[in-house]
Formats: sequence, C-alpha cells, structure tokens
Amino acid sequence: MFIENYKKSQPYSTFLLDAIGAFVSLLVLLVVILPFKQWFGMPVSALYILCILASIMFFYSSLCFFKKPKHWKPFLLGVILGNLTYCSISTFFLITYWHQLETLGAFYFIWEKIVVLAIVGHEALVWKK
Repeated sequence: MFIENYKKSQPYSTFLLDAIGAFVSLLVLLVVILPFKQWFGMPVSALYILCILASIMFFYSSLCFFKKPKHWKPFLLGVILGNLTYCSISTFFLITYWHQLETLGAFYFIWEKIVVLAIVGHEALVWKK
C-alpha cells in the first residue's frame, strides 16, 4: 500500500522538489549573490534575468504541485524544458562573462548547472514512467 501511494505521488513530489530547488536558487541569487556581486563577478543584468527565470520556475512548479493535475506528464515536461532553458541561459552568461567572473562566481555557476541537470535527469526518469 505504501509503495503504491508513493508511486502515485512521485510526479507531484517531483514538482515539489523542483519548486524547492527554484526557490533556493532564487534565494541565493537575491540574498547572497546580488548583495555581494563583487565577489562573484556576474553582471547585475544577468543576475536579474536569472532571478526572473527562477521565479517563473518556482511559481510554475509550485502551482503544479498544489493543483496536482490528473494528466501530469505535459506539466512535468514543461518543468524539464524550463530547467533546461534556465541552464542554457545561465551557461550562456557563464561563457559570455567568464573573463569577469571571480573564482567564487565560476564555482557557484558551474555547480548550479550540475545540480539543475541532475534534477532534470530525475524528472526525465519520472516522466518516462
């Protein structure tokens, strides 16, 4: 019974995982990176764009988690594509502003890609089921 309930809730818990991840990214951008931008080196305009994208992902994933759509696969595909878009734009900024980035900024933005892509991998596995 427990395993059956877990399998039914797994797509929705994936939406929650993504919402938490987007919120953490947004919080780090707003509370750590923007106030201490000189330690990271990423231009403010790029950081604002990443904040907007993280906010969109947070609200979309949260809405999917709370609404629990019966046909969840298209919504999870939206989350996957949103995360890949965020990673692509963030990677573009990483490459474009590489010469400006401080070591801490390079470290953060590279690790962020690794974490987001790991989450996308998990989401893709759930989507395939």
